Amino acid sequence: MSISNAIAKQLNTARLAFANTQNNATISEMVAIYGYTATRMAEGRQLYDAACAAVNAQAIAAGDYRAALLAAEAAEVRARASFQALAQIARAIFPANTSQRATLGLRGPMPVAQSAFIAAARKLFENATSVPEVNSALAPFGYTATRLDAERAVIEMLAQAYADQAAASSESQRATRAQRDALDAMTRWVAQYLKIAKIALRQQPELIEQIGGASRNSKTPAQRAAARKAAATRAALRS
Repeated sequence: MSISNAIAKQLNTARLAFANTQNNATISEMVAIYGYTATRMAEGRQLYDAACAAVNAQAIAAGDYRAALLAAEAAEVRARASFQALAQIARAIFPANTSQRATLGLRGPMPVAQSAFIAAARKLFENATSVPEVNSALAPFGYTATRLDAERAVIEMLAQAYADQAAASSESQRATRAQRDALDAMTRWVAQYLKIAKIALRQQPELIEQIGGASRNSKTPAQRAAARKAAATRAALRS
């Protein structure tokens, strides 16, 4: 799962600041004078590494949740189909308002809510299996003890899929909070560093640009190109 543009920008800003500070001896020396020694830069780099790890972990957790969600949806389709098939057979065999229908819980429509459906499905399949009168009546219509056990396992698979989905959702939320906290800590550190670095490198604005901090007097490449073009135009008009 891809990360958002905002997160990618946060990480890239930090990566640029750390990499170009480390790779440029002048920058390293100048910022060290203002407290950003190699040891202190390493502390900031640890925050960057932690943020990268948290972003990766969140992506994995989000992917796991998506997989669990899809698995639960597929399990629910299968379980509801199994429930509906047995319920229709039972209603065809046992008249309305009979004790057998009550035993199987076949009053009203199939429940929609997850917990209610699981409870109803368990009651339907367990009683269809354990109540001899019901079991013997269903057997001639294909619902043998073996089949009922297999269909009941489908319901338990759905219950487990629901549990897995809930666990994956909880982990995804935890990973998202951890990512937010790690990014916040890194971003605060980098923002403070860039403020101090601008002061340390104020006499060399090109070095400020190298670590991702725009100096007050610096221009973007487009602005510089526009200025050169304007100067060339003025020179041509004077000639």
